[in-house]
Amino acid sequence: MYVAHFGLRHRPFRPTPDPAAYYPATTHEAALQQVRQALADEDGLALLVGEPGSGKTLLATLLVEKLADEAACVYLTNGNLAGSADLYQAMLYDLGEPYEGKSEQELRLSVTDGVLQRYAEGRRTILLMDEAHHLPPCVLEELRQLGNLETRDGKAVQTILFALPEIDETLRRPELRAFRQRLTTRATLDRLPTEETADYLVHHLRIAGARPEAIVSDEAVELIVKASGGLPRLINQAMHLALELTCQAGEGRMDAEGALEALSRLGLEAAEEEPAAAGTADPPRLVYRPGLSG
Repeated sequence: MYVAHFGLRHRPFRPTPDPAAYYPATTHEAALQQVRQALADEDGLALLVGEPGSGKTLLATLLVEKLADEAACVYLTNGNLAGSADLYQAMLYDLGEPYEGKSEQELRLSVTDGVLQRYAEGRRTILLMDEAHHLPPCVLEELRQLGNLETRDGKAVQTILFALPEIDETLRRPELRAFRQRLTTRATLDRLPTEETADYLVHHLRIAGARPEAIVSDEAVELIVKASGGLPRLINQAMHLALELTCQAGEGRMDAEGALEALSRLGLEAAEEEPAAAGTADPPRLVYRPGLSG
């Protein structure tokens, strides 16, 4: 494993969300701010959309950590729910409450009672639903109705959906007209621009205890930055494999050849060089800028 080979504290590019290594990219920070504002405004529903690999699950994990002290967070990672009973069973399971052997209405009442009881004790319930593009209209409608649980003091339950853009196909259905009217916040995750992609890469190496310039060449960084298209998941996959290949070759520094081999194995096209136009920016370099990566 390359961790010991390069003298790292841990694997820098992990396949699962790692809040401890969070890089505050502009698009991620903006999305977090929009969602936090929706919660502060007591919106019943909020939606965060992003293409695969853009960091939706990481943001959901971060929100659960940030909100844990002020709310009861229910984090459902699987949107493959066939109906309302599945939704309420999953919620009760996540809350550690009984869910077996109950009818749909009994499940609904159990969730409702729990939500209102916690709110009476000063804790709202926040449901974070990942992979929400898989949800059928009947479950989305149930979530809308959950948002109606409120008292004179405010909303007892709020829902944040994390989804691929394909969710729009479902939301356009006529029976979800009321749902669309309640969905006042829609945050979007964009791809990282070139400069932030390079910073993201450097940030993760530094978090793992590396001197980036000693481990990876500028040319290798440029290749991975361009081929990844600014998607964090692809950056992680390409960097992990390239470091692994460099380690297997017994090399102490990843070069362009190692980056190209990793990109080839992953089926990612290395961007072809184009003549630099006057006034264009230089290729990304291994520069650590605390304002972004700190």
